[in-house]
Amino acid sequence: MSLWKLRLAMVGCALATFAGGLFVLWLLADIFGLFTYGLYGWSLFIIGVAIFSAILALVQWLIAPYIIDAVCRCVPADPVRYRWLYDIVEDLAEKSGLKEKPKVMIARIPIPNAFAYGSPLTGPKVAVTEPLLELLDEKELRAVLGHEIGHLKHRDVAWLLAIGLLPLIIWNIGDLMIRLGFWSSIFAIEERDASWALMMLIGMVLVAIAFLLNFAVLGFSRYREYFADRHSVMLNPHGGRYLQRALAKIVLYTKYGLSKSEINNLASTLQFKALFIQDPLIDVKTRFRSLDEFIEYLKNRKLTFIDRLKELFSTHPDITKRLRMLDEFDEEFWGMTMPRGYEIPVE
Repeated sequence: MSLWKLRLAMVGCALATFAGGLFVLWLLADIFGLFTYGLYGWSLFIIGVAIFSAILALVQWLIAPYIIDAVCRCVPADPVRYRWLYDIVEDLAEKSGLKEKPKVMIARIPIPNAFAYGSPLTGPKVAVTEPLLELLDEKELRAVLGHEIGHLKHRDVAWLLAIGLLPLIIWNIGDLMIRLGFWSSIFAIEERDASWALMMLIGMVLVAIAFLLNFAVLGFSRYREYFADRHSVMLNPHGGRYLQRALAKIVLYTKYGLSKSEINNLASTLQFKALFIQDPLIDVKTRFRSLDEFIEYLKNRKLTFIDRLKELFSTHPDITKRLRMLDEFDEEFWGMTMPRGYEIPVE
């Protein structure tokens, strides 16, 4: 997929969310008389829920880094022990033109991964887990960190908050209408009073619309992952190849390096998996003699209907499509994909 197609698809997801969300809210306001009677009754309820939802989303964005630090057990990287890690992050941040250098954090969770986060209260942060530092070589780690710096450069956290706000408002209005309709049905004074049924019906329709709009939000998130990958390749010579290796290693480690009980114990951490560079719960066939052979299998496998359906519900692109795109980015910036001249046995 060319760069302009990526941009067009991303803009299309954003416009679909904004246009669809605004139309639904305008229709609700018109139905409940906002334009006729002003702020009164149900129109006041809708405006109130919208304002409350926006404030709640803003507060969550501001304090989210503190929650992530607590759940993922993130601590500042020791500036002496991890001086080399600071040097990599600072070099990539400078090449990316970031005005504020990201804080380097170590996430003490047993899965190899990395993520970027932050808010105006905390400033930008980049976190890596200890298993990731042990698993990757320097060039692979630079490719991963280049991806995370790309998220900070593109302000992806703020963009996703903005894109997801209207579906969130519509969902909250629908959810509250369903709840109010339910309690109204219990305490209805007149048997013929069936207004609660209409209220619940409208609520269910709104929840369904918010659910559908969320597919556009997820699509936007997946395209942002591609742009972060592209940013990494731009910063690192043949970064596409090294990022392919890093992603493949993460998949293999998660499949063979952790037991099912350990994965299940990470439930609270995995609620933030949208932040990770790779979904740690991906399940793929892995019987190969080398890492390169595994990568080639992933790139050349045929995507099934189930694969495409799972991707619709994911914040990350299917790994097959992602690895193929990394080859295109290498071709774009470096004129060729890196030859497969070496192999690493898969334990």
